[in-house]
Amino acid sequence: MPLRPIALSLLAAAALLVTACGDDDDGGDGGTVSASQYATDICTAFGDWRDTIEQQRDDLQAGLEPGISPEEGRDALEGFLGNVLDATDDLVANVEDAGTPDAENGEEAAEVLQKIADEAQSRLRDAEAEVADLPTDSPEAFGTAASEFGANVQEALSTVGEGISDVDSPELEEAFEEEEACQA
Repeated sequence: MPLRPIALSLLAAAALLVTACGDDDDGGDGGTVSASQYATDICTAFGDWRDTIEQQRDDLQAGLEPGISPEEGRDALEGFLGNVLDATDDLVANVEDAGTPDAENGEEAAEVLQKIADEAQSRLRDAEAEVADLPTDSPEAFGTAASEFGANVQEALSTVGEGISDVDSPELEEAFEEEEACQA
């Protein structure tokens, strides 16, 4: 399946959110780049994004000790989402900076991946705005609402990668399969 490693990274990142690539020095300046360079930049961008989400999830879980107040829980979720959104802003910029791969359907692939990053950013911005509305009048109400909130974020992000497998570019697919950064 074309661009499968990116789709898997997106799904892994979406799952990580609920359980709580670009290197411009090599020519990724938004212009046309080789398929190999594009794969490196894209996989690095999505890999860095996923790694940041994992770290933020771990930090959030470590900070949510038993007996935490609903207000403290909401504040922790707001901090988590703020940090994840910062990483997503970087992802959007890095995908744009990766340029357009010089390959069959390269422009289409670049557009799809930019749309995926933009959509993740938009959905996380929505989630960040919604977390402030979580009830804090009782631990039970907060726990129920926070669980529902997490499920809603997971559901919203699970559809972000749709359409990625529709891009048909054998040269890009080969570049993604050969790029070490795409294997993580």
